[in-house]
Amino acid sequence: MNKINIKFALDMLLNNNKIGKSDAIEIISFVTKIEYSEVMFLQANALSKKQLNQIIKISKSVAKGKPLAYILGYKIFRAHKFLVNKNTLIPRIETEQIVDYVNEFINQQDKKMDILDLCSGSGCIGLSIAIENEINSLVLCDISKKALNVSEKNINLNNLNNQVKIVKSNFLNSIIINKNKFNILVCNPPYIDINDNDIDSSTLKYEPKIALFAEDNGLLFYKEAIKKIEKVMKLDEKMMLIFEIGWKQKNDLEIFLQTEIGLKYKWKFEKDYFGNWRYMIINN
Repeated sequence: MNKINIKFALDMLLNNNKIGKSDAIEIISFVTKIEYSEVMFLQANALSKKQLNQIIKISKSVAKGKPLAYILGYKIFRAHKFLVNKNTLIPRIETEQIVDYVNEFINQQDKKMDILDLCSGSGCIGLSIAIENEINSLVLCDISKKALNVSEKNINLNNLNNQVKIVKSNFLNSIIINKNKFNILVCNPPYIDINDNDIDSSTLKYEPKIALFAEDNGLLFYKEAIKKIEKVMKLDEKMMLIFEIGWKQKNDLEIFLQTEIGLKYKWKFEKDYFGNWRYMIINN
């Protein structure tokens, strides 16, 4: 048996303490063009010298701290493939739960929904919702033209051209000017306090600052969106706003919600897979 095979490469990658098993499989899938789900069943398959050198090169970049998603140019999110680059955040597993909450809400409705993905980045949240549900329309909205260029590629990649519109906007400005209104708003905004020093070094070095940091202790965009509910949501129909939040922000957001909307709307907070407060949900 050829010793330079997939098993050899897997073992080598797993010796790199910055590469977990799923990432090791992803690297081999990327280099060999074998489906991710098939890699573990084909460990005896031989690798060419070129393939092995490519795997080694990728592992060295990861060892230096560069995120694997930026090396490969894509990230799997809810089993869907989304292109990413230095102009977009890397989709994370915590964010996947937003789609679960939205899917549950959509399944309870008797009409197709109009959806806004605000601060959309790669478009992974909104496009996942569109892939997994029958919807009426989806708008991907971001301030970054370069991020929206990635979104457009992901729309094409997932064959969603007829359902999705892209809007470049400074947060909600263009949405409000155009008088667009929605049943569902999803948003993973910048929410790291600009003075927060407790940030992963890889995130700080490689991911776009414009998508990470916000003023007002990281709360700026939540407050702006909550103040504009009447201007962007279909209040005469069932509506849902769901935001990803920083795990320390629940108490401050609760105080703001009590002051700003009181009992006008229903609101709650939910935890992520790791037990951290991660989602703020508002309904009528």
